Amino acid sequence: MSKGTMDTRLLSPMAWTAAVATLPHLRSAANVTVLRTEYPVLGTAVAQATQLVSLCILVSFFAITAAVADDPSASAKLTMATGDFTTGKLIDSDQPDVLRWHGNGFVAPFEFTRRNVISIHFPAREARPVPTGDYCFELVDGDLLFGKLLGLSEETAELELPLFGRTQLTRSSIQRILRWGDGADVLYLGPNGLGDWDASSPANAWREESGHIITDRDGAFIHKDFKLPAQAAIEFEISWKKKPDFVLALGVEGNNLAFGGAQSFRFEVWQNYLVAMRETDDEADVASLQRVEDGPGRIHLIAYLDQKQHRMFVLSSSGKKLADLQVTSSKNFTYPGIRMTNHRGNIRLERLRISRWNGDTPRELQADKSRLHRADGSIVYGNIKSFDSTAKQFVVAGDDGETRVAMADVGGIVLAAGELSGQSIRAVLQDGTRLSGHLAGVEDGTLSLTYPGIGVPLAIPITELHSLITLDAKASGAPAEGRAGWLELTGTNLKGALVPGKEAAKASCLVWQPLGSANASPLVPGIAGRIVYREPPPPRKPTKPKQVQRARRGFLPAIMNSFVQVQPRPQVNISTKRALHLRTGDTVPCEVTAIDEKGVTFKTEVTDATFVPHDKIKAVELSNIRTLINIDKAKWERLLTLPRMQRNNPPTHLIRSVDGDYLRARIESLDEEFLTVEIRLESKRLKRSHIAEIIWLHPDELGDESETPQQSPFSTTHIQALRSNGTRLTFQPQNCDGKLVAGTSDLLGRCHVDLADVDIVLIGKRIEESAAQLAYGRWRMQHAIDPKFVSADGTTARPLGTESDMVGKTAPDFTLELLDGKSFQLSRRKGKVVVLDFWATWCGPCIQAMPQVDGVVREFKDQGVELVAVNLQEGPDKIKSTLERLKLDPIVALDIDGVVASRYAATAIPQTVIIDRDGNVARLFVGGGSGFADQLRTALQDVVGGKEAAGAE
Repeated sequence: MSKGTMDTRLLSPMAWTAAVATLPHLRSAANVTVLRTEYPVLGTAVAQATQLVSLCILVSFFAITAAVADDPSASAKLTMATGDFTTGKLIDSDQPDVLRWHGNGFVAPFEFTRRNVISIHFPAREARPVPTGDYCFELVDGDLLFGKLLGLSEETAELELPLFGRTQLTRSSIQRILRWGDGADVLYLGPNGLGDWDASSPANAWREESGHIITDRDGAFIHKDFKLPAQAAIEFEISWKKKPDFVLALGVEGNNLAFGGAQSFRFEVWQNYLVAMRETDDEADVASLQRVEDGPGRIHLIAYLDQKQHRMFVLSSSGKKLADLQVTSSKNFTYPGIRMTNHRGNIRLERLRISRWNGDTPRELQADKSRLHRADGSIVYGNIKSFDSTAKQFVVAGDDGETRVAMADVGGIVLAAGELSGQSIRAVLQDGTRLSGHLAGVEDGTLSLTYPGIGVPLAIPITELHSLITLDAKASGAPAEGRAGWLELTGTNLKGALVPGKEAAKASCLVWQPLGSANASPLVPGIAGRIVYREPPPPRKPTKPKQVQRARRGFLPAIMNSFVQVQPRPQVNISTKRALHLRTGDTVPCEVTAIDEKGVTFKTEVTDATFVPHDKIKAVELSNIRTLINIDKAKWERLLTLPRMQRNNPPTHLIRSVDGDYLRARIESLDEEFLTVEIRLESKRLKRSHIAEIIWLHPDELGDESETPQQSPFSTTHIQALRSNGTRLTFQPQNCDGKLVAGTSDLLGRCHVDLADVDIVLIGKRIEESAAQLAYGRWRMQHAIDPKFVSADGTTARPLGTESDMVGKTAPDFTLELLDGKSFQLSRRKGKVVVLDFWATWCGPCIQAMPQVDGVVREFKDQGVELVAVNLQEGPDKIKSTLERLKLDPIVALDIDGVVASRYAATAIPQTVIIDRDGNVARLFVGGGSGFADQLRTALQDVVGGKEAAGAE
């Protein structure tokens, strides 16, 4: 053997495959010495290995598990050349180069021309089958077949293939024949598109083309746990269109990318060089592999990775040794993953093969000659003339004559392969078989593929497919007439247009024609999704409005003024026109003319309807709202909390004045001048001109959103058209001409929308989901929390007022300004029993309970008990007016910003807290009621007498 050449003795056929690849040599600098000469900076880094700083940029990793169960009902996924996708199944087609696809949610199949489809990925089996046979036949252009060799001549090869039986193909289509042994040493053959990879970031940064994995996003990475053994042979081919900047890390730990990525063996681009490197806490090694110029380029390398010995050999595709990296490390590890990161530019992963390796040092060879590799590592150069199936021998014609080698002694064979043309689609099978050819059709669940090197079409059951990959995909075809948009269903995102259609028994009138399809299909009735024509702009961040001194307009007489003053906090609602809001989310511009016990009567130009019953309404706007109205979160919670004492008679409406005050009540009627409401069993008349809006509080919405029973999905197709002006209209579509959609609404009668005026069309269940997120949809009452001491049968298990976790703990200290201008600090009241009564003038139960609290506390006045009424976020004038009406004169503390209420967890009022002489919370009551005075009196007797409540902590 000539100087500089190396023998190759490998246990694994696939490792040997990597070493004897027959592509052209790559320009390279051989080792660190050359690196020092050509690039001093990097040479210095090697000389000072312990100070080497890795240039690899670590990116965030989010673990995504990609486990697909062996579920026959799971859908395949078709991806268009435009990037659109749809789940469904491939069905029969008698037209060559036409893929008929029955998408989930569609009545009829689409007919996609093959070039408009980039790939179809089928559900992977839980246990992916391993190909069987004596040999792996590597064909030109990367195709793979597995099976037995029955015969070999100068022109043809005869194979026995598990799926296709006895098959004859041209010899020139075979590049290599590798001893397979049922693939025990092979771990991965690919890439086969994105479906094989575990995780990538950012979203949609990577795409696939002809099975290759591509990105042009800066900072994008992709990762997979390949279960790398301690010793592995990894062959890879990467190309780029302009000067690259990437990192390929071998031996990465999925759960600790920062450590595994930094200490793995890596291929990186350092300015004008592609280098291989490894850095540990103790040492580093680096070798230059080739110079990287501006413009297109590629690498095709084989890495022999030995994580056990902390060593990696790098060979060119022709088998020439380029690097031998080895570093010492005190840590022994075997990391299973591979990660590729694109810092800048673009990269394409075209080849990745992983197999076991026995650890022997690879040796160089004469890569440009046909040859036979014996299992013992020796090589016979010459033309592989034939295979004698009777004697089970290969005949090699070399310079020294013919040599016969027994089949059992052969490790692999390299042939002089030719070129093929005519391949337009690649079929990748579940067992790793790959075959490219021409799509002849699909019949009875079997795909017919014509391979140029085989004289007859091959029948591939769809159940055996892992993926179909179009090799020359390109988006083409004229868009359908009609407004262009994109349709979103579960597992589907397709650009296209609505075309004319009519409602039928099992088909919606919504008929969608995707780009790239020769036909259209109706949607299945009851399907959920949306059609987007124009995404609405993102909501503007709320700005803090200026506080305005508002003048009272007599919205309610002072004696019954139960409204809340709002604060400049989270946004509630903005509108510029009067409208009717339905529970479905519909927004109908209208003028409300009357409200009675049955519902709301209105006038509108949008629909024929003039009346809607109460149970369908969410809100009405009676005047233009031009000012940004906000409400504090704590007040919002209190406003929407239903006290236990009102559960049998809850308020049904929330009324907002033009000044931004709120009143809970039950509406009796509305006419042109007055709104009549019931407040605490009394009827009151309010001027209509003072009312901005009315919100309906429905009993079936009472409770947490998660507990609210979901309405059943529409049995027929319903849509909701959203316009940019905020109006929404829900109806059952019955006819579509591609421009107008017409139908009927149970509430509003006949309806129609012009698609040119619509931003989004919601379909089915998406209507309900969207309505729940609207501003009015969030207005729903919540039950006050039941005391922990009340058992299931209603009996008392603990003394009243001791159920709170605050009981027994030090009372939070605070300092507040009093109504009379003085100051109150709780900690200065030690030695006294203090009763804090949290209240507000708008709170009916508070107004009922306050006289009881004041009267009971007066009974203990001579025993050092004092009452402090803590008012929540209201002005002095309103407070004084209410106290005058009630003829009460307690000490009133002003909790202007609600901080004290928050410290005492006063989310529902009234809340009464008894603080003992030592400054500890002794009792805490939420709510009131007819028996509350007796409960409070008993509690004060115990606290004043120094008696601890049984069961209190």
